[in-house]
Amino acid sequence: MTTLYLCGPMRGIPQLNHPAFFEAEETLLKAGYQVINPARMDQVLGLDPQNSQMDSKFIEEAARRDIDAVFECDELVLLPKWEKSKGARAEVAVAQWLEKPLRLYPSMVRLDKEDVCDIAKRLTSYDRQTDYGSPIEDFTKQAKMWGAILGVNVTPQQIAMCMISVKLSRLVNSPRHRDSVVDIVGYARCLDLCNQATSL
Repeated sequence: MTTLYLCGPMRGIPQLNHPAFFEAEETLLKAGYQVINPARMDQVLGLDPQNSQMDSKFIEEAARRDIDAVFECDELVLLPKWEKSKGARAEVAVAQWLEKPLRLYPSMVRLDKEDVCDIAKRLTSYDRQTDYGSPIEDFTKQAKMWGAILGVNVTPQQIAMCMISVKLSRLVNSPRHRDSVVDIVGYARCLDLCNQATSL
């Protein structure tokens, strides 16, 4: 039976993001996996996610415990926004060093198998909209600022198209820069979302 280690952000998130860890654990257990859940290990040690004061000693012990868990597991499952967590990035680095597979939750797609469309959709769905709001809201704000600077009316759709042009200009010098390709696909999706929002 495959043993999965849940990897994701905690500090700075309400209830240390424990509800997301427990939801993923339940789903993966039902799918027949064994699961190592650091949130559960935290609570076994008496950590109250409602009162998330963690002293340096606890953090150090948790880091050792979690890295040990990376060694013990077969694969890592990455919860949304794992990239924003120093601890999660460290766990991913160890797993990559050990050549352990990394999967994205909830899709369970292998991180190294994710194509540019998958990445762009992920970034423009959960991550981007959590951080900045919907594209129509964010690009409307930007359009007002650009319009004030340029002295013309600017639409949210034009913001998306201009950002695509910025990324295209970068690809002229670095045509193999995958992040720019991902950004182009992401801005194209944002353009479509803006069109859908204004057609309602």
